[in-house]
Amino acid sequence: MDVGYLVNYLNAWLGECFSPTCPPNYYALALAVLTPALFIYARNEMRQKRLLVIRDFLTSYPATTRPSQDQPEGTGYLNPSVEFVRSKYVQGISLSKASSQSGRKLSPVEEIDQYINDARLFGWGDLRLLASALGMMIVTYYGMDALLVGLSAKVSAQGCGIAFLSPLSAQVHLIAGLAFAGAFLAAIRGFTRGLAAFDLSPITFLRYTVETIVSVVFIVAAYRAIPDPTLGIRIVAESGVATPSQTPAPQQLPDVSRIWLILAPVLGYLPDSASKFVLLRLQSLISWVKMDDDRFNKVTRITPLDALDGIDYATRFRLQESGIYDVQGLATYNPIMLHIETPYGIYQSVDWVAQAQLCHLVGLEKFLILRELQIRTIFDLERAIDFRKTGSDVSDSPEEFDLLLAGVLIAPTQNLRDVCNIGGTSLLMVDQRTIRQAANPDEFCRWFRENLGVTTTEVKARVEHMMGWIADDLHVRRLRRIWQEISDSLGERSKRLDGETPRQTALG
Repeated sequence: MDVGYLVNYLNAWLGECFSPTCPPNYYALALAVLTPALFIYARNEMRQKRLLVIRDFLTSYPATTRPSQDQPEGTGYLNPSVEFVRSKYVQGISLSKASSQSGRKLSPVEEIDQYINDARLFGWGDLRLLASALGMMIVTYYGMDALLVGLSAKVSAQGCGIAFLSPLSAQVHLIAGLAFAGAFLAAIRGFTRGLAAFDLSPITFLRYTVETIVSVVFIVAAYRAIPDPTLGIRIVAESGVATPSQTPAPQQLPDVSRIWLILAPVLGYLPDSASKFVLLRLQSLISWVKMDDDRFNKVTRITPLDALDGIDYATRFRLQESGIYDVQGLATYNPIMLHIETPYGIYQSVDWVAQAQLCHLVGLEKFLILRELQIRTIFDLERAIDFRKTGSDVSDSPEEFDLLLAGVLIAPTQNLRDVCNIGGTSLLMVDQRTIRQAANPDEFCRWFRENLGVTTTEVKARVEHMMGWIADDLHVRRLRRIWQEISDSLGERSKRLDGETPRQTALG
């Protein structure tokens, strides 16, 4: 079927042009077709590149592909973190008949090589993705066409003649086109983010198609209802200075208010934010809408990524493209996934995640204090409190460090004081058979620390118990597993530098 015929059919259905000889707007048509096609092509190239990075990772760290001590040999066992990354990028790749009928058990590295060889551009998976983008193509075509029509205030096409639009029709085309331009830019940004995280799926195209349509309809309706937002203000101002014998001159609406030239693309670019902001502001006026408890906004702020060593503003922005917006998100992120989907190395990724886990678990204030004490990651804290040599059931860490770190972990913070103050909470202290209220959080923390004990023997078991629940999270256990398997791949010689005997001075 000819593309021009299909566009003319849609034009006739929408009432845009009833002449079958009217050619389509080729600028709008090129934008509509090339946008999803280029993103699908980039998605395929990104898949190939990241599969190569996964293969290199498995080759460099073979311990991640071997069975663990509690897994039998020959099970094809992979580290769950590696398997999750692998399955994400091989999804949708159909293996060739020769690959599926080989009958030989392939190693994880050989499997990745097979998927790389069998990956094809615009296979069935890409074609299904392209089919889901048909709605976005149609919306893009008519949105771009409306923008060009609104800017030129006429429809000019060979074979159709030149049909000049009425002023109102030209205004509506311009506002609809500007609204589409804002929504289209938002969609492009969303597609780019989805591409960076390899999350460009049919629901992504459908979501932005619906959001673009809703934005354009909402903005055009708002423009028709209030064509000039400053009209009422100007009428009141001019009426106030008029003499009693004078009547205000009739107001003439401008072609398009300058305010709408800004509002239309801005509201199109931020459709969700605008509607959510209006809803939140209306909560205080509508009694049947449940109110948010925003008393603790001051103490529930997110911790920025650049609080960690090695993350500056540019790196923070790059991590946000992958969907990591704060320290908590980084603490729970798969470091292997971070390495595969960003330009940062595996050791850097592991270090950032380990820092984020310590910051998330103890709080930003105590994290910064511990960093000054040379404790940067969750594993540094774990080793300082409860370090055990391989095969040992007894902690080999000096007991004096438990006394030092107990003072930091139980220290009162300004956040604790603010929470008790805002919530009106009084902490309770139990002394033998009496229960009394603490005058302030500082007194409660002091009482807490005194009950841990004073001698090193008393404090040791209790602080190690505290460390047990701090570090017993699934994301910490996953990182510990990755850390140990990478360490195993590096070998025993990586644990310390070899000593060398002094060389004898050469004679003569």
